[in-house]
Amino acid sequence: MGLLAVLAAAAALTVGCSDSGGGSDSGGTAIALPTEPAGSGPFFGECGGVDVSDVSKATGVNGLTNTVNNPSACEWVTGADQLGPQMSFNWYRGSPIGRERATEQLARASVENLTINGHSGFIASDLGICEIGIAFGADFFEWSVSLGTTARTSTAPSPSATADEKVCEAAKTLSTLTIERSK
Repeated sequence: MGLLAVLAAAAALTVGCSDSGGGSDSGGTAIALPTEPAGSGPFFGECGGVDVSDVSKATGVNGLTNTVNNPSACEWVTGADQLGPQMSFNWYRGSPIGRERATEQLARASVENLTINGHSGFIASDLGICEIGIAFGADFFEWSVSLGTTARTSTAPSPSATADEKVCEAAKTLSTLTIERSK
């Protein structure tokens, strides 16, 4: 009896999530599915091919510690509380960049198309944070550079336009290094 209830619930969820084919457009950006198989993009190397000195130089932030380092993600912070500046690299294999861009469009004040060294993607920014996603067939990587939690709260003074531009320039520099060092 319990198994039947679980199967019925699963079937209801499947039906509830299916496309009704009604042709209604919710006004969102269309997400193009990659035509290449997952893993067809280049190898980006450990941490996108950069090290802590590259991240520090690009961002102008000293005292960074690499707190996450695995084959698909790396993160650098300045303190154990992770409220200060944070930088991260994430490598997505077989995941559509359009889904990530749609998420950024919901979360960030600005999302625009971007091309670096002939590779297309997006740049998303808001107070004190800038994220860049670059597609490679069915794969993509994303760099995120943040001034920290306090820079993004409504009670803290907002960073200047110059500070926000520097955050995005740092994200562009790191993305360019990753592209140039890919294999």
